[in-house]
Amino acid sequence: DINKASERQLFQIHNRFILSQIKSGFMLINQQSAHERVLYERFLIQLENHSGLSQQSLFPQSVTLNSSDFELLKELLPDIRALGFDIREFGKNTVVVEGIPADLNNVGEHELLEHLLEGFKNNQAILKLNKRDNLARSLARNAAIKAGTKLSLEEMNLLIDQLFACQMPNLALNGKPVISTFTMNELLERFEK
Repeated sequence: DINKASERQLFQIHNRFILSQIKSGFMLINQQSAHERVLYERFLIQLENHSGLSQQSLFPQSVTLNSSDFELLKELLPDIRALGFDIREFGKNTVVVEGIPADLNNVGEHELLEHLLEGFKNNQAILKLNKRDNLARSLARNAAIKAGTKLSLEEMNLLIDQLFACQMPNLALNGKPVISTFTMNELLERFEK
């Protein structure tokens, strides 16, 4: 039912949703939820296989954390490295970030690390997830494209292809749907008097 990428007619609505025509009508995709799902499943695989690639920084950044975040980071360090982070301890409550996961672009190391730890703590308190699931979820949420981001046609096609390669493409990390489909019959009923 999903057309090939070269044949898809895609439109971005309010830099938040992707509209795609399908044989039975159309589907509406929440771009942020879709990208979170793609990244989450990718990060879970990287954690399992220790296969995350690192993009080395030209200028490594030192990050100072409070003592509890520093202890949490030390506990999570093997898994964080498996995702592609290149981090080493550098004094009291300080680390040097020499590389971040290769598929994370335009993300500051300091903010990424702080948001990752904050998301991890929030998930731990609320959702009671296992460590790797929690880490993958936290990083995906922080690294995903956000609502309001303009996407090119190529980026929309790539995101849709990656989404449909996921094991659970229709389930957002918050449990809500990523995709809503509308049939031609639903559209016609809406406009017929």
